[in-house]
Amino acid sequence: MTATWSTVERVDAIGREDFYGEFVAKGKPVVIQNLTKDWRALDWTPEYFRRGGYTTKLGVKMGNVADGRREYVALSDYLESLAKHETQVAEGTVTERPGYLHDVPLFGHFPALKADVDPFPLQLLPEWYRPNWPDYTQHFMGPAGSITPLHFDTLLTNNLFFHLAGRKQFILIPAAQRELCYTHGWRWAGFDPTAPDYDAFPRAAETTPVTVVLEPGEILYMPPGTLHHVTNLSLTMSFNIDWHTAESARLGMASVFSGAPLQNGYYNLVSYLGLGLGVPAKYAFPFYKSYLTYVS
Repeated sequence: MTATWSTVERVDAIGREDFYGEFVAKGKPVVIQNLTKDWRALDWTPEYFRRGGYTTKLGVKMGNVADGRREYVALSDYLESLAKHETQVAEGTVTERPGYLHDVPLFGHFPALKADVDPFPLQLLPEWYRPNWPDYTQHFMGPAGSITPLHFDTLLTNNLFFHLAGRKQFILIPAAQRELCYTHGWRWAGFDPTAPDYDAFPRAAETTPVTVVLEPGEILYMPPGTLHHVTNLSLTMSFNIDWHTAESARLGMASVFSGAPLQNGYYNLVSYLGLGLGVPAKYAFPFYKSYLTYVS
């Protein structure tokens, strides 16, 4: 369902019926509190990962996230650079900001970390995703000042964003206002809601951006196609799960006729085979797995 809205509601721990009835079905974002308050992941810090000896090299996005340029760095070294940067921010001596570890399947590299997000609120996901929910996670770690420009999620999925550490600002614009945001390259927008230039982007004056700041332990739900601009207000750690319902997967498949990359049609077809036609996830996921490293 395509909807417009001018606020983002905050709710306490929520059950499946209310979540789907009040927010998913109505295409409304929401911030959910107190569902992850017992997670050990809320104590994640650079020191936590340094102590654990996490030396696997992971792709860190450098420069503009939209460009997708990556360098591969040992996670422990990357976290050390984040800690050093935070010290420099406090001292006012910043010379260069580290890159942004962005859209990385951390649980796939380090399965033991899954224990740090227990108990997981499975009621928020369709049943098809529940047995293997960690397979669909993508993680974000980055320094203060890291920005993801205005965009929407490429497969037109629902998005559950689990915030773990630091403070993170989202500016949300309803999917129905996409054409007002001067999108290009399928999912990226020319309009910057943090520095609006209405001379260059006059139609953007009709948008209704809403700002949400996430604190550790909060979950942000974004409906399919929601445009979002994201800024790290401090060193942050988070992860998300992009997920479909049968209806959103069907609409995602159709998006190739309105400019989406053909690969998107493939991944959305895989999702629809499971959600719409009942193919078990254990058979479908191997065909979906490459999406977790897909730069669109």
